[in-house]
Amino acid sequence: MTLLVLLVLAVSLAWPASSQPLPVLVPSIALEGARVPVPARALATGGVVLSSTKAHFTLLRRDVYRPFVDAFAKALVQQGAQGGPVARAVKPVAPFELCYDTRSLANTRTGYWVPDISLALEGGMNYSMNGLLSMVNVPGGAACLAFAETKGVKAGDGSAPAVIIGGFQMENVLLEFDMEKKRLGFFRLPFFTRCGHFNFTRTG
Repeated sequence: MTLLVLLVLAVSLAWPASSQPLPVLVPSIALEGARVPVPARALATGGVVLSSTKAHFTLLRRDVYRPFVDAFAKALVQQGAQGGPVARAVKPVAPFELCYDTRSLANTRTGYWVPDISLALEGGMNYSMNGLLSMVNVPGGAACLAFAETKGVKAGDGSAPAVIIGGFQMENVLLEFDMEKKRLGFFRLPFFTRCGHFNFTRTG
């Protein structure tokens, strides 16, 4: 399927009539291929939803958030111990918990050099997030892990999603929603190509 077809499908297909976030089955979360040790069935309880209009950054229910953030911090330290840049932690900037001095982070064409995050999807596919999608710059020369804890929700509360994937983590990813077949397709834009570069004022 070509880039053009994917783009047309992404903008022409609508969300469910109920305006509810689109649920996605995610069996596991991994950092650099290593599974994050979330409690059994935590991701299945409440599910994972795409909600770019209700959450700017990805929100994690506490039973998923705590092990994920701890695992990311450890993976980043391990990356430094194995010859990568040694990330220097700085004072957190709300609503984020893990923030680092940008001068201590290596910058690559795919964003900051930090552990890749992968959401395992049904059917064997992965929704991967590199530094462009996982880290956000904040005032004061810092970059923070762009994931926050869902507030007002207890760990394991099945009435709330385990994960709400926010708009920041969906930037520069073309999504295809096949509502009839209940399928989601996605295509990451090529390097150095961003949605923000599109000229919406051009008429011809």
